[in-house]
Amino acid sequence: MKSLLFLNLIALFVALISGNVTGSAESNYVKATVNYSEASDLDVYYDEATIMQKKPVVMHVHGGSWCEGSKDKEGFMGEFFQKNGFVSVVVNYRLYPETEYIDDMVEDIYNTIQWTLNNIAIYGGDASQFTLIGHSAGAHLATLTTVKAALGMEVNGITLKPFHLKHLIPLNGRHEIEEGDELLASIAQLRQLGNIPGLSFLANYAEAREHLLVGKSGYDQVKILKQYGDKSIEFLGAEKYTFVECDEDTVDPMGLSDPMIAQLERTVVNVSIDHRIYHGGHTYILDGIENHDAEIENELLDIVNSKERENLSSS
Repeated sequence: MKSLLFLNLIALFVALISGNVTGSAESNYVKATVNYSEASDLDVYYDEATIMQKKPVVMHVHGGSWCEGSKDKEGFMGEFFQKNGFVSVVVNYRLYPETEYIDDMVEDIYNTIQWTLNNIAIYGGDASQFTLIGHSAGAHLATLTTVKAALGMEVNGITLKPFHLKHLIPLNGRHEIEEGDELLASIAQLRQLGNIPGLSFLANYAEAREHLLVGKSGYDQVKILKQYGDKSIEFLGAEKYTFVECDEDTVDPMGLSDPMIAQLERTVVNVSIDHRIYHGGHTYILDGIENHDAEIENELLDIVNSKERENLSSS
């Protein structure tokens, strides 16, 4: 009996060191900060205890009207996905007034994506199962970067290389941006509202818009796609696009995803499109994750894990 027990123990040891037992090892959650460029950094959230098990990857791009926000303020997104079976990445990128060019932000987001594709396996991530999420301005930048890379456009003298995402999820994003007099009017309105006590941050938003958008181009993904013919793009960077909007969003109101959806349906051959509307405000999803709201947590996981639907662009 003792010899049999000894042999069983030896067999278990061999299985463990060869990786054949998944077991119930306790999780060892780790956050690693990496400088992906001279300009900025990102955080990788992973489970060191299960690093040999390749997991799907989620990257989150924070919002903040192109002038505020950080990976640290939205680190709860990284922690949430880390604890739900993903390797997650939360990124910083240059903001106004550090830069006055949207393309600098696009370059940063592009570099974070390339870094992740090339390095995430070290942390237990499967780059072939890559979901990109952005909120508000981050949704705009995530989508714009994906479009520009898929079309091989030039950014800051560099021709972007196409990448392949499983899923792109813009949360409460603005995809078609005002121009000309309409843009100037929106800036003036933000400045006026910024004089109201407690709303001074809106004046900062106005200043950022003025410096980043007025007299400049190349920041509007809808306008870029309008230059392409019907069904002229085989693949636009992501197998599936899921647009999320909220019916009480006063920052980026419902309907701002519609122009992008229309252009995807018109121009792209291979794409699945989903459009989800929730009852809530601009930060409905983020607030739910930060506050551990089980219903919203399940909703976000359902979005990320949803399989491709029938290609709506063919309808």
